[in-house]
Formats: sequence, structure tokens, C-alpha cells
Amino acid sequence: MKPAVALHEPRSLEGETLSLLSWHIPDLVAYQHSEDEWWFAPLDDNLPIVRLNRTGLEMLTSMNGHTTVRALLEKYGSKVCGPDGEPGRWHLERWSLPTYSLCFYGAEPPGGHRHKAKWDVLLQQIREGWSGQEGFEGEEHLEDFHAHELTEGGEDDGHFDLIETTVSHLFREPNETLNGLSYGRLLMQKLRRLGWFSPKPKVLVEIGGGLGYVARELGKELLPFEKQGVKYLSVDITKPFLKRQLVRAAEGGWSCTGARANGEFLPFKDNSVDLVIDNENMADMTPVKLSRRELTSGSGDTPQHQEALDWIRRMRLPIGNDPPDDVIFNLGPLRFVAELWRVLKPGGRAFLTEFGIEDGWPAPVKLPGHTEYEVQYAHLRQAVRWLGFQEQFLTLPQFLTIKPSVKVLCTGAAYTIQRFCRGINRPFIVRAYTEREIQEALGDMLPRLQGLHYHDVADPAWFGLIDFKVLLLEKPGGAPRTNFTETNGYRWYAQR
Repeated sequence: MKPAVALHEPRSLEGETLSLLSWHIPDLVAYQHSEDEWWFAPLDDNLPIVRLNRTGLEMLTSMNGHTTVRALLEKYGSKVCGPDGEPGRWHLERWSLPTYSLCFYGAEPPGGHRHKAKWDVLLQQIREGWSGQEGFEGEEHLEDFHAHELTEGGEDDGHFDLIETTVSHLFREPNETLNGLSYGRLLMQKLRRLGWFSPKPKVLVEIGGGLGYVARELGKELLPFEKQGVKYLSVDITKPFLKRQLVRAAEGGWSCTGARANGEFLPFKDNSVDLVIDNENMADMTPVKLSRRELTSGSGDTPQHQEALDWIRRMRLPIGNDPPDDVIFNLGPLRFVAELWRVLKPGGRAFLTEFGIEDGWPAPVKLPGHTEYEVQYAHLRQAVRWLGFQEQFLTLPQFLTIKPSVKVLCTGAAYTIQRFCRGINRPFIVRAYTEREIQEALGDMLPRLQGLHYHDVADPAWFGLIDFKVLLLEKPGGAPRTNFTETNGYRWYAQR
């Protein structure tokens, strides 16, 4: 279910607004539906496609950073700019609203740079306005959002296309970027090469498995006999997602059961799990907002705050001589890794990945309907070492050996194309596309699209893959592993 957006009244075109300069968003994708009709997609998909005639298209392209709102209003305000008869004024009053986000009005480009507009700053402003949320949203908000507000959406990809797009979702189908594999199949290859399936785990738990694509693709990479005797458990706080996970896990050949639970409080006995897989969930776990007074005194205003402060004290996390007035602390992820230590068997392992930082304190990331928070990996790594784990830390592109120079379609463009395709009753899924793959997917529709733009897959402007980190955890105490090297299909075992 898509969250309700913040409502915005049409912009008043008077006073200082008239002297502001106008820019159209450079990433706009246009679809020429007919000889004299072009389509554009508002950011909010509850709004209909914006349809323009040649006059409307001319007005939009005139927003080049040199034209004022007054000049546009005088030239186009009374002219019909859309096939339904809306005049230019109607569009000028709406296009700069967060829910449309087709243009920007201001004395300077967003970010204050004269020669290069900081559109990522504008996108953050749009998200804040679109979500209707400002500042810290409260320590129960993320759990409430996933457990109670997401009561629909388990039957299709809409939620992960638009609201919580993940790396694994973008690569849920085979992709040239991953050597023709899906994310799940490549992940399984990497885990096997680490020796995590020698011997194979008896109990495998996936936390927050989305719509089940990873479970399905993990299973496809294994032969049937390799999955025999493995119990696959899906744990998710969102009930409709859990249903899809079980269906797709079965498609992958797993013997699967599910449990609706919060990853911060796992419903398993001590020392009962062999392997845990957690893809992009930790930013959804409980954050707390600590004041400078709480940090310096060590005394929390609430039980959750005190719990966070106790973690900081036990791990001896540095807070500095002059901490900020308030900071965000990742309490949920620390609870999660403590739970992993409890439920994993000696020798048990966990694969964790999420976006995050290594310095400073976590910042909010605004998404439609809710806010997530960066994972502070310096804190998390100190926590897992304090618990007793052996750990490896690297970026997700390093772990997956992603080819950094492969060109992929902007994710916003992919979503826009999906909206156009729905308008003409044509199937199209949102995922990572190379130029060849998008040509195969669109065929004769491709020449009618303008503004498609591609990024190197490693470019932060695409999806910020470099910000996604991987933690590989192992609980000491398991049986010694047999050492071997593999060459041309032959295994050479070391003797001790």
C-alpha cells in the first residue's frame, strides 16, 4: 500500500514568486504518445500523467535557469498547454510542487551552486515535502509503518519499485551487470565460495525477505540434493510480504516456513540457527534520538534511551568532548546483532548488508511515508567484536564483484517508463537495465522516449552502491573446517 502523501495547495503566482528563476528537472523523461501529445510523470503516482501539447512542451523546455516565472506566465499563462484544455497558469501553479516535481523555482539553483544545480539536494527537499514528515519521526515509527501501515502490497512489486527500492530488488532478474545472474544467485555463489555450504546449514533464516525473490534465486543456484535437509525460515514483520516469501521460496525448491516477528527480537531458541541472511533491513530498525545531556551524563530519559546509553558505555564508543545537541543512534541494529549472537550455533554465520556510514552519527533518509536512518558501521563493527564475533567488512560492490563501468538506466527513468507503459496497457517491470536490456524490453516504444539517461553502476548518482556495506559474521566454536583449494573442478585437500 502506498502511504498517503502530504497535500499541497497550488502555488500562488504573485509577489516574489514572479521574480524567481525556473529550472526544469534535468532527469525528466518524455514519451511522445502521438504527433502532438507528450507525457510526463509526476513524482507522486496518485496524480495522473501530465499530458502536454507542443505549447506546453515549449513552456517546460523554456525553464532553463534564465527565464523568470513572470516571463513564463506572461507568455504562456493564458495559452492552452494540455490536450484537456488546461492553460499554462494551471501548470505553472503545480509543476514545482513536491508531488509533481517537474520544475524548480528559486533565486538560485538548489544547493546554491550557480553553474551546476544540486538536484540531489532538490530530491531530498521533494522527499521531505512528499512524505509530509520533518525531523525525527519517533522511535516506534518504523515498526508501526512496517507492521501496521503496510497491510497491502504483498501481491506485486509496487512497494519496492517506489517506496523502498533495494539493491536485491533492482537485480532480482538476471542482469549483465552481475555476469548474467540475479542478485540471489550471485549471492549464493559467493556464500558457497566462502565455504558456508560445506557442510550445508541445517537451519537457514532470512530476515525481512521482501517479496521473496532472494529466497527463490538462492534456491535456483543449488541442486535439489543440496537443498535436502535444509530448513528455510522467513522472518518478517510485514504480514503480506511474508506470504509472498513463502510462495517464492517454494518456487526455489526450499522447504520453507515463516514467522511474523521483529528482527530485533528473534523467535528462536539459543544456539539453534546455522546461517542468517539479512538484506537491507537494518536502516528500518529502531533509532533513538539522544540529547547532549544524556550522552554526557549517561542517564537516559526513557528505558530505550538508557538501553542505547548502556551500549555506548559497554562498547566504549567515543562521543567526543563537544557532542552535538542531539544525535541519532542505531539501537535496533545493535539489538539485532546481539540476537544473532544468541541464536546462532557455535560456528554459525550471518550475512548482513545495508547502506550506511563509517564516521559521524547516522542521518535520516526521507522516503515516501516514512524515514529510514543510516547504519553507523564503526559502531556496529565494535558491537559485533564486543559480542565475540569474527567479522569481515567490505562494500557490497566488492563482495559481489560488480563491474563498475557497466551503464545502467536511471532508476527514476525506469519507474517513469513503467507509468507510461501502464497508460498504454503494456507490461514493464522496474529493475536495473543496461542499454541492451532496455532495448529488448521496449522494442518499438524506445524511439518515442526522450531523456533516458544512463549511469555507471558504481556512480553515486545511480543508486549509491558504494554506500552499501557487507558484514560477514561467524560465531566461534564450530567444528574445524576442512581446507581445500579447487582447480578445474578438482579439490586438493590440505592435511594437518
